[in-house]
Amino acid sequence: MKRPLIRVALLLLTGAVVCAVAYRLIGVRVEADGTLREAFALIPIGYLLGGAGIGTGIAGLLWRKPAKRR
Repeated sequence: MKRPLIRVALLLLTGAVVCAVAYRLIGVRVEADGTLREAFALIPIGYLLGGAGIGTGIAGLLWRKPAKRR
């Protein structure tokens, strides 16, 4: 498997985008009694996945194995 950290980074960033899209699709509403209903947990989960994806992507780019010479 070539460049596994880059693949993990792309997977994490995809998860962050899915969280953002899911939050937008679910939406926010205020009930009749004034209670706010929203999928708040998706916000920090998306930020964590995005940050982990960016960090893993940077690590994958920095820790490349040098090319073998003949």
